[in-house]
Amino acid sequence: MKKMLLALMTGLVLSGCSSLPHDSTETSRFELLDIPLPEVSYQQGQLNREILLDLLSAEMAGHIGQYDEALSLYLRQANHTGDAAVAERATRIAQFMRDSEAVLTAAAVWAKADPHNSEPRELLAGILLHERRFDEALPWLETVLSDPESDAALLISSQAEAIDPQTATHYLALLDQIIAEQPQRTDLHLATGLLFLRMEETDAALQAFNRGLNIEPYQPQLVMQKAELLRQRNQITAALDLVNRAALRHPHHNQLHIQQAQLLMLSGNFQRAELMMKELLEQRPQDNQLHLYFALLLLDHERYDASRELLESLKRKTPYNTEIDFYLGHLAQQRGERDMALSYYRAVEQGNTFLQARARMLELFNDAGYRQRAENTINEAIAQQPGFRSGLIIMLAEWYKRHDLKPAALLRLSNELHKTPDDTRLLYTRALFYEPEAPQRTLADLRRALELEPNNPVFQNALGYTLTVHTQKYEEAHHLIALALAQQPNDPATLDSMGWVLFKLNRVEEALAFLQRAYSLFPDTEVVAHLVRVLHRLNRQEEALEILEHYLQQTPDDRHLLDAAERIGAH
Repeated sequence: MKKMLLALMTGLVLSGCSSLPHDSTETSRFELLDIPLPEVSYQQGQLNREILLDLLSAEMAGHIGQYDEALSLYLRQANHTGDAAVAERATRIAQFMRDSEAVLTAAAVWAKADPHNSEPRELLAGILLHERRFDEALPWLETVLSDPESDAALLISSQAEAIDPQTATHYLALLDQIIAEQPQRTDLHLATGLLFLRMEETDAALQAFNRGLNIEPYQPQLVMQKAELLRQRNQITAALDLVNRAALRHPHHNQLHIQQAQLLMLSGNFQRAELMMKELLEQRPQDNQLHLYFALLLLDHERYDASRELLESLKRKTPYNTEIDFYLGHLAQQRGERDMALSYYRAVEQGNTFLQARARMLELFNDAGYRQRAENTINEAIAQQPGFRSGLIIMLAEWYKRHDLKPAALLRLSNELHKTPDDTRLLYTRALFYEPEAPQRTLADLRRALELEPNNPVFQNALGYTLTVHTQKYEEAHHLIALALAQQPNDPATLDSMGWVLFKLNRVEEALAFLQRAYSLFPDTEVVAHLVRVLHRLNRQEEALEILEHYLQQTPDDRHLLDAAERIGAH
């Protein structure tokens, strides 16, 4: 790999910079020695001594594996020279190092230097979309979406659920513009439909999917999206008919077959669904992923015997796959087979489901009388996987809290923090556990966590909200919450915090906008209580009472709702 990379670098220096004009101060081979040379002034776009030395040094750094140094030198000269070949090589090295920020920097220079090349623009759009930097991605998408060979529309589709509704409107305007020029592109209709779904405009989404299906009647992604919309409208027969016809034309498309089986079960055709699964698995005996999907689908629909049969057969095929033990444990737990479930969960000794298995074991210890077994389970798990120690301790602390053993939770967290005082996860958890009885201790732990991770938006928001609730340091709280919101602008908890601190600052109209956004994203009772208070302050009493009464009917003993009712004088 090093030799290959060196060859690529060498090729750049020998031929890639040919677009740069040479000045009269071109470096001779003797100047690479330690011979004093006169200062050479830098001129934009010219291959002078500094440029050549940087590029040669970059090659040498790459040759000995010092890729950080090579990348730094290439980036510097890409910015200085504006040369497409230098910027492209900087981009390639950054890709090799998986340094997304460096790729963005280099590709931006490359795109400017070579405006007819779509590759750097696609790279920029792809990375920015993947990192959910949607506003930054938009101008690059404008230049690549019109290319029918580009994957940009599919990239938008893959991130549509994460795009906030306001940004989605800008993306839709861009897609409409391209569709007007290229109406036959199904990828554009798919992306449009998904963005309409994000905006909760299901009729418009269905129309977009239909336009795509008029062009390509059995395109799998369009079929699955339309079928899901039909399912949500309880049009199961129509959805199943659509998927059946598409599955016949795409016999190897697993997701279509999974949706087909799901719709069969929703329509009550369990035997037909199970027969279809059996036939497909016989045709594809090596497709363990499909095997697992079907087992879990049966489990979701409480077809426990059929699900267990599939899981056990898969376990025989892959005996070291402990994920299957986890699902067998879940199945046993669903059937009330407590000891069997514990046995399966205990068998999960590693892998992605290790922590989940321990959490499920604690669920089965559903009484404070199981305290010793719960503690033994966590202590054994720490011995097995010491790297998960903090997560396991937090899990046990949550178990203590659920069973009215909060002092034990605080004691265990404090003992752990005595050993690892800079563990921010433990500090944050203990801070929340001090609430509401000891707010000053909550503030102390949150300040310490933020001191250790000053840019952590979760800690910024938590400290800001705690200051809002328990002190009158509203300006400091507002500053912290604003910092958090800049990093996670669509986080409901942070939006709620901003709304509440603005309320405390008597900026009530501004508060309403943030609380309405938080409410639309996650209407939990605390957000509802804050929204009710703000509406009442704005003399919108009828609206406030209507919302409050609706949620009190669902959770009449909720402390947040009861407090809001008392403060606005509702009876």
